[in-house]
Amino acid sequence: MTDWILKALGADIDAVDSIVDWSLRWQTQQWGVLAAVLLAALAPLTWWLYRKSPQELKPTRRLVLTCLRIAFLALLLAILLQPVLLLTLEREVPRTLPVLIDTTGSMDLREVGGGNRLAQVRDELSAAGGQAAMSSLEEDMEVPRFVFSGEMLEKQEGGALEMDPTGDSTALGDTLMKALERFRGAALAGFVVVTDGGQNDGIPLARATQSLKEAGVPVYAIGVGRVDARDVALENVEVREVLLADDAAPVTVRLRSQGMKGESGRVVFSLGGVQVAEEEVNFANDGLLKVNTLFIPKRTGEYPLEVRFESNGVTEALTENNVGRAALRVVDRKLRVLLVDQAPRWEYKYLEAMLLRERRVDLSAFLFEGDREIARVPGSPYLEQFPLRAEDLFEFDLVILGDIDPRFLTEKHQELLRDYVSTAGGALVVVAGKRFLPSEYRRSVLELLLPVELAGTSISAGTAMATRPVRLSLTEAGRESVMLRLGDEVAASEAIWRRLPALYWTARVKRAKPAAEVLLSRPDPTGESETTPVLVLHRYGAGEVLFVGTDNFWRWRRNVGDRYHAVLWGQIIQRMAGQRLLTENPRVTLQSDRRRYRRGDRVKVYGRIFTRNWEPREDEVLPGVLVSSDDPVRRREVSLRAVPGQRGIYRAEFSAGDPGNYRLALPGDQIATLDFTVRDDNREHARAAMNADLLRELARQTGGAFLTLAELEQLPAAVTNRSARLTSLREIDLWSSPLIFALLVLLITIEWIVRKVSELK
Repeated sequence: MTDWILKALGADIDAVDSIVDWSLRWQTQQWGVLAAVLLAALAPLTWWLYRKSPQELKPTRRLVLTCLRIAFLALLLAILLQPVLLLTLEREVPRTLPVLIDTTGSMDLREVGGGNRLAQVRDELSAAGGQAAMSSLEEDMEVPRFVFSGEMLEKQEGGALEMDPTGDSTALGDTLMKALERFRGAALAGFVVVTDGGQNDGIPLARATQSLKEAGVPVYAIGVGRVDARDVALENVEVREVLLADDAAPVTVRLRSQGMKGESGRVVFSLGGVQVAEEEVNFANDGLLKVNTLFIPKRTGEYPLEVRFESNGVTEALTENNVGRAALRVVDRKLRVLLVDQAPRWEYKYLEAMLLRERRVDLSAFLFEGDREIARVPGSPYLEQFPLRAEDLFEFDLVILGDIDPRFLTEKHQELLRDYVSTAGGALVVVAGKRFLPSEYRRSVLELLLPVELAGTSISAGTAMATRPVRLSLTEAGRESVMLRLGDEVAASEAIWRRLPALYWTARVKRAKPAAEVLLSRPDPTGESETTPVLVLHRYGAGEVLFVGTDNFWRWRRNVGDRYHAVLWGQIIQRMAGQRLLTENPRVTLQSDRRRYRRGDRVKVYGRIFTRNWEPREDEVLPGVLVSSDDPVRRREVSLRAVPGQRGIYRAEFSAGDPGNYRLALPGDQIATLDFTVRDDNREHARAAMNADLLRELARQTGGAFLTLAELEQLPAAVTNRSARLTSLREIDLWSSPLIFALLVLLITIEWIVRKVSELK
């Protein structure tokens, strides 16, 4: 009936179940009053004309003719006002249930006693149970199939999956957001996602889950793979890129285990193909495990460090993720350290004695109030004066600055130190003191270098404050810093820090500067904030500055000697001065934004190029050569271009090529090199087991269901909302519809027939 009425009105509308609502609108309603006046005048005129008819008419017949004529005139006037009928229509349509099938690299993993995971999906879909499930869904829904991998979401035509599982990343969040955007406006029954849940790229899945919840789109997750697969993935190898020959080098390896609780294995470390260390591993629980070791490189050169996990009698589901590599450089040179103070404080004395014993340190020292004659003694580490030329100061890898009166450390000295850090990429350690530093350096050049904002006076201007014990606390950054590691493990190191004797003075500062990293802090005695920073590090220009807000570290020697004092200062010096080890010549340095890249990543290189007199180079372009150490024949030219407005600073950017170790060399009188590694880092091999927890939570949050691939036959029962009622609005021009004209013809025809019967002209 509804379809017949709509067709009669001239509406070209598909099948409609019902008309929910309607309303009438007049397009020329401004003429409505005139039309009403005309009708009011024509109605009595029509009555009067029929009353004065020459033929005698029965009252009933006269009334019928009058009404027919008035109705005709009223309908004609209504057409002139252009009426429009507004209909709210409703119809039931089948919903769409897209099936998204994972074709990333993890779907190529082979399960015990079967093919790879994607082959199992093909087999299950083509089996009788899978075909019956899909047929049941296709009876009353649209069920298109898609394959996804990385950023790709592609519709699959035909019944069979033709794509191979070769994708290098799984971005479930991105895939679901793309599918949601693709079907925006469609009546969705949900998404069926066939995957192993190996989310490792793209936006967080929680963000996509929230969007699906808001859109009311459930996810039916079909898990592929075993949840109890045994696997150990070597996630990361942490080691310094430049090592000193004959010095112990710490290495930290991160392992992630699945299904290995109660099992064991070993981690083997090889340098240049020669085994240098081995550590036993016992898995008390699954999850992340750190393995630490030490090895001593003997010969200088460049070596690949390979770390390999070997299980004890356990067959892993995946062995491709058991190996990690890092490129190392072993050098044999001393760190040039300049130790400067006004007078020999206790901290200075113990620090100087430690540095003189260090065979890896070439120490130079200067005391502003010291006897100059001591510098003339053969073999003395003392200088006759503070270096006043850039070519003298800039040769040092590290400058340690003590408590010096600003009358001695003049503005010229401070400006030279600023250029040493910001331009030459030097490292500066500032050790606070009770008399001058930092309280007397407000509004000075040195204050700009410090990573802290200074207060007005020292916290220990009086002797009373020096009698109060102070205990320092590691911050979160301090716990992770190797520079402050006093034990083999993080927990052991924190326990040592808690046992250290109390100090009796720290410098008063307001707060750390923005972007500075606070490593040690103490309770704030002023009550203005909870803590006061004590050990703070930040980057200034090309170099780094470390603020040590106490000269009381020497108190940690009580009852233990050099055990902790020497270890702490040794690690601070190696961390700060070690930056210069990355380059052969401090005048020509090359740095990259990272040391390890994946194929296709953008490699960004920055260079600071100075002459022998530390004058910035003025060339617009400097040519460089990129060589692969694995294949020396494979090389390419890379041009470093001057950065506008920054003298001596150059920049280059290029794409990382095939996996391997690379060296960028800048030829000339002062050669500079930069080493980096391109890894074929397949994140799809990071996890062997199906991530059932992730898929189950995704289904729960969106109101869907989680099934394993073997439970595919239960999918039709889980999908209950298979149809949707769509509501639409339609405007119909009544004034031009066939029904209105049919009514006009009908009225005038009836009137004509009645007139003929009444023998009227």
